[in-house]
Amino acid sequence: MTNDTDLGNAESASFRFSTETLPAADRLGVFREVFGQKMLRLDMEPFSSQGFRTDATVRSLPGLNVVWGSNSPVRVSRTRQLLSDGNDDLLLQWADAAGSCLHLGREIALGPGDAIALSCSDVGRVTFASSVNLISVGVPRAVFGSLLRDAGGCLARPISAHSAPLQMLIGYLELLRGGPALALPEMQKLAVAHVYDLLAVVLGATRDAAQTAGRRGVRAARLCAVKQEIARRSSDGALSVSDVAARFRLTPRYLQMLFESEGTTFTEFVREQRLTRAYRMLASGWIGHGKIADIALACGFGDISYFNRKFRARYGTTPSDVRDRSRD
Repeated sequence: MTNDTDLGNAESASFRFSTETLPAADRLGVFREVFGQKMLRLDMEPFSSQGFRTDATVRSLPGLNVVWGSNSPVRVSRTRQLLSDGNDDLLLQWADAAGSCLHLGREIALGPGDAIALSCSDVGRVTFASSVNLISVGVPRAVFGSLLRDAGGCLARPISAHSAPLQMLIGYLELLRGGPALALPEMQKLAVAHVYDLLAVVLGATRDAAQTAGRRGVRAARLCAVKQEIARRSSDGALSVSDVAARFRLTPRYLQMLFESEGTTFTEFVREQRLTRAYRMLASGWIGHGKIADIALACGFGDISYFNRKFRARYGTTPSDVRDRSRD
């Protein structure tokens, strides 16, 4: 088990639990008693006779707890005995594998990628009969009293994996998983507000909450997704703002406005991604005795003079100097 700070005494904390760090004979007991019942206040038990394993990361922020887990087949329950802690959080559970849920007297089948909202003040059980990657998001229920059209009606009902707001939420949560910038209190508050916005839209936001989310959380999630797409395709020299906008069903102008809200432009962000990749490749000696023009092309630059000029302006040195230092 590793942690960045004590979860009970810090405004922001990150904690990782892995059965790989424990003796085989102790894995299940420690997992259930320490990580499950004491930390998460959930009863967690294996759902097969196969070898038990789990690897989970917890990030705690003011008013928000997120757990990312990779598990062998597992059953997760909020038992009547655990209700004594008084926790009435709203819990959103997402999984990449099919499962089943029993909550509020309903039996719900969940497909791969579906999510479901649960009440921590009521007993419930979610079961996954195969290995699964999970994300659980816990928030104070009181926060959502004025944000949702029907705070009770959204519980124990499946949310389709094809839901665009759900996909945006899952993508945004990945930012929080590493999240070194979240050490700053103002960034923590902003991230929590974004998650609240996206959750409200996923679960059925009121008109006012949906408008706020559109200006704040949804916009942040869209920009996050766009940046990930650009990073993935930055080596494509033909990448354009129109191309990326079409990919996300946005207008080119709206996409440009997303970047302008951060004081940059689409072109500047793409160039930065390409320069960063080029620097890493040069510094690692990746091209050996090849030409620097080859690495410029591989990173999406079609003009070697432009590449050299922008590289020097960005790093204060030339591509040749970086390559030569890596050889030394």
